[in-house]
This record gives sequence, C-alpha cells and structure tokens, in this order.
Amino acid sequence: MHVKFSNKLLQCCSLKKFTQVSVILFSVILLFTGFSILFHGCSSSRGLFLYSAMKIEIKDTIWGEVIEDPYRWLENPFSEDTQLWLKEQMKFSKTQRGKTFRHMKNSLELNSSIHYKPLIKQGRYFFHFRIEDPRYSPVLYYQERLNRTPTKLFDPNSLRQGRNISIDNFRLSQDGLHLALILSDGRSDWKTIRFFDMQNQELLADRIEHVKYSPIHWSENGIFYIRYEVEDTRESFTGLISKPALYYHKLGTQQSDDLLIYYPGKEFDVFSFEVTPEAKYLVLYHSETTLNQEFNAVSLRNLPLREGETFRPFIREDPNNLNYFNVIGESGGKLLVWTNKHAPNGAIFSYDPNKLNTFDIFIPPFIEMLEYVKMLGNNIIRIYNNGQQSFALISNDQGEELTAWSIPEGYEFSDFSGSIHDNIAIYSFHSFFSPSGFFMINMENLERKQLSPTYAYFDVNDLTTQKVWYPSADGTLIPMYLTHKKNIKLNGDNPTILYGYGGFGISMRPFFNVANLIFLKNGGVLATPALRGGGEFPQWHEMGRRLNKQNTFDDFIAAAEYLISNKYTRPERIAAMGGSNGGLVVGAAMTQRPDLFRVVVSTAGAFDMLRYHLFNIGYVYEEEFGNVNDSIDFVNLRSYSPYHNIREDVNYPTTLLVAGANDDRVLAFHSFKFLARLQEQMSPDRPVVLYFQQNSGHSGSSIWNDHLDQEAYIYSFIFQHLGMNRKARFFFY
Repeated sequence: MHVKFSNKLLQCCSLKKFTQVSVILFSVILLFTGFSILFHGCSSSRGLFLYSAMKIEIKDTIWGEVIEDPYRWLENPFSEDTQLWLKEQMKFSKTQRGKTFRHMKNSLELNSSIHYKPLIKQGRYFFHFRIEDPRYSPVLYYQERLNRTPTKLFDPNSLRQGRNISIDNFRLSQDGLHLALILSDGRSDWKTIRFFDMQNQELLADRIEHVKYSPIHWSENGIFYIRYEVEDTRESFTGLISKPALYYHKLGTQQSDDLLIYYPGKEFDVFSFEVTPEAKYLVLYHSETTLNQEFNAVSLRNLPLREGETFRPFIREDPNNLNYFNVIGESGGKLLVWTNKHAPNGAIFSYDPNKLNTFDIFIPPFIEMLEYVKMLGNNIIRIYNNGQQSFALISNDQGEELTAWSIPEGYEFSDFSGSIHDNIAIYSFHSFFSPSGFFMINMENLERKQLSPTYAYFDVNDLTTQKVWYPSADGTLIPMYLTHKKNIKLNGDNPTILYGYGGFGISMRPFFNVANLIFLKNGGVLATPALRGGGEFPQWHEMGRRLNKQNTFDDFIAAAEYLISNKYTRPERIAAMGGSNGGLVVGAAMTQRPDLFRVVVSTAGAFDMLRYHLFNIGYVYEEEFGNVNDSIDFVNLRSYSPYHNIREDVNYPTTLLVAGANDDRVLAFHSFKFLARLQEQMSPDRPVVLYFQQNSGHSGSSIWNDHLDQEAYIYSFIFQHLGMNRKARFFFY
C-alpha cells in the first residue's frame, strides 16, 4: 500500500501561503497519522483551501484487467479519515452557496402549503400530514368526514430522544381499530413498526425492528412484514445483508414470538408479498426450484392462517421472460391478475387459484399501455397512456365498462386511495407546473367532485408542456416532455434542466416540484426524456437493461443534442440532473460527453459500478446492471462506470453531488469516490461540490428545513452556474 500526494497545492497557492500553512499541517500529519487527509489548496474561486482525499494505491485484477481504486478507503463511512475528509468537504460546500440561496429558500417556504397536501383514504378515515414545525418531521392528522376539522392523530417527533423519527407509511386494519405505523430514523431504509390504538388514541407497546423494503398487510389481529437477519443495521454499510424472511406479528406479543411464514431457499434471494383486498389469500411473489429447474412463481396461502397449511403455486414462469404479475383482487372465485403475459401493453386475466397456470382473459389489452390498476368499491379503475396523455376507465367486477375520462397532455393521475369496502375513493392529477388537484369519486354513482384546490403563489397560465420525439444513436425514436414559457424564443440561449432516470422499468411521467416552477418562471426549459430502461413501452426496460445499458446513456446524450440543434439552448446553458439510477445516467453522460453540459447535479447517484454489488442488497440489482463476476458483464460495466472513466486533462462540467448519511440503498461512498477523482483536476471556474446531510436517506430528509435547504442549494447552484443570477425573480404575486 502506497500513499500518493498531489502537487496541486503548489499550482494553486502562493509560496507565502504554502510556507505558513504546510509546515504546521505536515508536522501534524506525520506525527499523528500515517495516511491522513492532505490538501490540494486553493481550488475554489474564492481562494479558500479545499482539503482533498489521499490516494492509496489499491489495484484489483478483474478478468485480466488491472483496476485502480485509490479512494476505496472512502467506502468506510465510520472511519476517522472519512469523517475528517467529509468535514472539510462540507465546509467547502458552504463557500459555494450561491447568492440566490436565501431568495430561493424564502420562495420555497412560501409555497410549503403545496407539500403534504395529499389526502389518503383508508377505511372510514381521511389522513394527511402537516408541517407544524419546520425543524421536525411532519405530523399525521385524520378526519372522519371532509367537512369536519382535522384532528392530530400522531406526532412522530414525540419519539425523538435526540433522533429524527418520521412516518414513512401507515396502514389501517380492516376493522379500523388499529393503525400500523412504519417509522424511520433519519429517513433510513431500515424501519420500525409501531401500532396506534384508534379508539383510545394511544401508542401500543408492540415494536418490530429490522424491517426493510417491506409492505405491511393486516390479517385479523396482526400484520405480515419482511425483516432481515442482522444484529446491527450498520451492517448494510459495510457489506451485504441477506436472509430476508416473512413473518406474522399478532398485536400484544413480542417480536421474538412472531410466526415465520416464509424463508427463501437461497441466502441472497428476494421476494415480495401482499394480501388480497378481500383478505382471503396471502400472495407470495418469489423464485422456486422444482426438479432442479428454477421458476418465478406466484403462490397462495389461505387466510386466516391455519396450522399445517403452506403456499401453493398457481403461476410459474421462466425467469428469463421478465413478465410481471400483480394480483389485484377476486371475482367469481377467480383471482384477477394484471400482467403483460400474452399482452405486452398489459391486461387483466382471471386465474384459477386452485390450478397451475390456468387462466382466461378478463379485460383484454388495449393499444395503449396499462399503467395502473386498483379495485375500489365493487369496481376496477384502470389508467392507460397512449404516449400523449392519460385516461381512466372504470369497470365493474365483471369487467363491464362503466365510465371513462381523460386529463390533458402533460398531466398525470396519482394518489389513488380507497378500498373494496368503501364507496368513496380519492385521486389527484398534476403537471410539471401545476400542483396536485384532488378529487373524490363516488364508486356507486361514479360522480366526481373536486375537493379544495391546491394553490401556489404563481400564475402558471404562461407555461406549457409539449411532447417531442428525437432519434437516439441507433435511430430509435425517444419521447421527451418539454416544459417552458409559451412565448419561448428558440435562440439557443435558454437555461435548461435535462432530467433523466431510465431504469428498473420505471416510467418518466409528469412530476411537480416548486423549485422547477421557479426555474420555469425565470425562463428555463425543463426537458424530461423517457429513456430506455424505463417502462413507457413494451420492451423499453429490456432495451436499456444490463448489456443494453449504454442505450440509456445514448438516449440522454441525444436529448441534449436535440435541444442544442433545435435552438432551445446550448451546452453552456444545460444542467444535467438525475437521482439514484438517474445519477448514474448523468455520471455516465458527463464522462462520455463532457462537452454537452455546463452543470451536472446528481442526487444519491451510483458511480462505482464494479463494487455496487458488495453492499446492502446489491445482489438484487444484478438483473438491471450485471455483475463483475461475469466476464461479459464486467466489460460492459467497465465501459461506462463513471468512477472508472474519468480522464486526465478533461474540463468536466461544474458538478454537485448530493448524498445522505443514512442512504444504504446507494451508499454515499459512490458520491465520495467520484467526487474525489473529479476534484483531482478541478478548475477554479468549475467547482466539484458535495452537498451532504446527516439526517438524510435515499429520498432525502423528512425535516422540512433540511428539505428546503437541499432544494434551495441545488437550484441556486444551477442558477449561479447557468448565469441566471443577475435577473432572477423568486416571488410572483
């Protein structure tokens, strides 16, 4: 192991500064640590010192290729060296806070009422969250009728004890007597389940720990949930976690007494489950090996639980087919399954629960994509998209169509809530520039009624969204939403945010963000392409998955080229933006085509694609990315892994990497290592900055002030480096 030092200090700082600082600092380093943090010097345009990462010579030989990994020590978030480096990076990020930060945050605060507005219908109650104190997590309220004053139900901050506790989800029991609360500490993916007595308005003593990536479903007087076999939740930051298992917890008992329902046959295996709306079956989605042949299977177990009964498969599928199956309910003794089996756009089939792979068509496929299905009251609601706009259809439980309605292009249905036991359902729709407007449906007479509107302090009548199509590198036509002012001038000078995701079969649909609205009102263009790897069309996911992943990056790069060639903008005015898998996309795009972007912003991005699989449940993502243990996968991963494709003497875009201490889904070391390599050749006019929050997970922080700070930092950073500061406006009333 060898430590390598940089001579960038001599390049950036005067000899006088070097003499005054270096003697003391080097003495401390040599006396107290053999490999501590060394500084590169005046890397910021403000002339401040930026401490940079040491380089430790670590080399791996993978399939005959030597891979250097000088910043592997940053993978340990608990080490003193990582913490010292991180402390200095956080100091540096404060020096890069743009002049517009305070105005941006004030505007976001003014529009805080938009957030946590959604109504959630469960049983006879309507639930919503409120921000009572911006220093803490939102509080849960409820009401039995919409014309009654909401009542505070549960404040998660009462459990703080020096920690940041938030409600990530909740589920009401079928009898409406108890509410299961899924709680998170610092927005970690590790959850704790508690129970609230709705009649006595008190928190029960029951406590379930080590829950992760699990829904919760009630059956009688208890819930089903998934937990992992760990002693300390920090294990997911230092290696793989395994052995998930399905349990049943009965209220009033200890977790140690919970009933084991299912344990997968492999240590590194995943599964999911649900309870049918009628609470008649426990449905298990899992892998199954029979006669040395592996299947993807959907299995059933009767409810309520009876001793001696086990799961029985009623669907078996070749795992290479990549078909999906979702049990949505029952009709006439058959199970209704939403699937793309025999219907690439998705359709609903009725399956015999007592026979294997025995089905009939229930609602045939349309030429449009079926995006959402839910049973509400005695009816079935379905959402389709034709590539331009979404529309909803309601049929009865026999499949007979009852009514339909559509929403304008650029809008998206969301937040459907209700149950088969209730004739009232709630839904909303929104656009890129309009916050969610909520509606109530009476499932008996099918009347729709708008509830109280959601207001923003903006006039959005001057904004519009259109969909364009552009060719990718291989000629495939890619759709892209463009949102901007109606009177936009195609002069090649409009500041533009190019936002992408393109992974895991997740479709890019219209989404609302107040910060984007501020950007649009200041003359910006928001471009959101439907990259391959998403789920917009049949085979769209497969075309951007594993060995086809380069298609995703090509689609994103081609989107930038389209915007430039059609005079929407130019490279100096483009900010590439993405989170999680989208962070990988912008990382790959900036290392492959740094000339196309002035700014890159990644939130919780994945950048070291040769080691992602070694932490948490990284083995789950092998179907999406591949694994270096396969030689073909290795060559593909090595070709685009952002951390491994940074080149010397390249002027990379100004870069902001956002990460959270509690994110173990995409660990913060991805951002740390990528940042360290980029900072090796950072120029004063193109800083590479880390924005890091302690009380933050993969989806950010639940503390409202933290959320506002992060949004204000990101967008003031974009405003500053796209040259929008001088004429920026933040209040529009």
